[in-house]
Amino acid sequence: MSIKFKYHLPFYMLFISIVSINATELQKKQVDSLLSAATKNVYENPNKTIEAALSIFNNTSYSIESRTRALIVVSTGYSSKRDYKKALEYIIKAKEFSSHLDDKKLQIQILFMTGVQYQQLKIYDKSIESMEEIENRYLIYSERDSVTTILAASYLVKGFIYKDNLNCDIALEFFNKALNVYDGIGQNYHNRSIGYYNKGNCYIQLSEYSNAKQSFSKAIEFANLENATSLVSFAQKGMAEVLTLEGKYNEAVILLLEALNNSKNVGDLVLNLGIYKGLFENYLALNKSDDYQKYYELFLKTQLEVKKSERNSVSDSIKENSKNLNEELNHIKSQFRNRLNWIISIVILFIVIVILIERKNKKTINTLQKKVETIQNNKSSS
Repeated sequence: MSIKFKYHLPFYMLFISIVSINATELQKKQVDSLLSAATKNVYENPNKTIEAALSIFNNTSYSIESRTRALIVVSTGYSSKRDYKKALEYIIKAKEFSSHLDDKKLQIQILFMTGVQYQQLKIYDKSIESMEEIENRYLIYSERDSVTTILAASYLVKGFIYKDNLNCDIALEFFNKALNVYDGIGQNYHNRSIGYYNKGNCYIQLSEYSNAKQSFSKAIEFANLENATSLVSFAQKGMAEVLTLEGKYNEAVILLLEALNNSKNVGDLVLNLGIYKGLFENYLALNKSDDYQKYYELFLKTQLEVKKSERNSVSDSIKENSKNLNEELNHIKSQFRNRLNWIISIVILFIVIVILIERKNKKTINTLQKKVETIQNNKSSS
């Protein structure tokens, strides 16, 4: 699993759950099974996924539905690379293709993914617009049960947006709406864990520590049902933050060490960064200088790794954009050469036609002059 994906694991686990709907449905045809295989590796090898999906999209012998689903996979690949502009570009193209299909469920899935990309790009008004459109379509869709999970996920995304904009009162309303829908469906443990984890963070911002602890406890409960150790660690880190704010430093350390142990096989740098930060802050409060120094150094080391990875991500994105720009430039040059050749051909043809006309006119004039001269000579002789 790539580091790029791991930075926002709770959100991306939600995103995977939506994409996996496509992966499950892509088993009927050979081309769709290829897309399903590509989707499964989208976070480990996004470039390979993008290449495979684009080869399917560019094959015009495939159905519009298969080509549309290929565009969805391409968008997911770019999203895993954190190239959200390209991800948005391809999901919008998928949206255009899906308009030719009578598949309301697919259109709702694409609408959700469009809103997610807008959210990642911090174009919040467009994201909320997409999520509200999902709710409108849900209300008039005859097979609501098949898209209820997307409706719940759309509420979560709206909650993320309001939380990011420090409006936790509204964010909590949407997290609660999402959780109520998930409660009605059953299962969906990881998404419910995500919902409670984010509720806990909102309660911390509102200084409602008792509610925060209840939310993190629920997040841990649902994460354990899913065996999602990463989500357990995130929720434990959140719970430890509340304990630190309450001055319960020893309890916070015990919980953070447990979170660190749970996260050892996850490899999430940002999660580890948060745990190390919590540990050195609590050890500092407990005047345990050796432990403080140990985890402070781990924090600094991990922070450098995060920045290095971010630089590599930016570098990869720049290289990819440079490649795309070169391809686009070559395409423009090719178009220009073709147009120039056409223009030159037309000009040459025009010149040839003018010369031929001029020659014909001269010939006609010479013929007329000879006729005139003949007539004049005949008159003179008579």
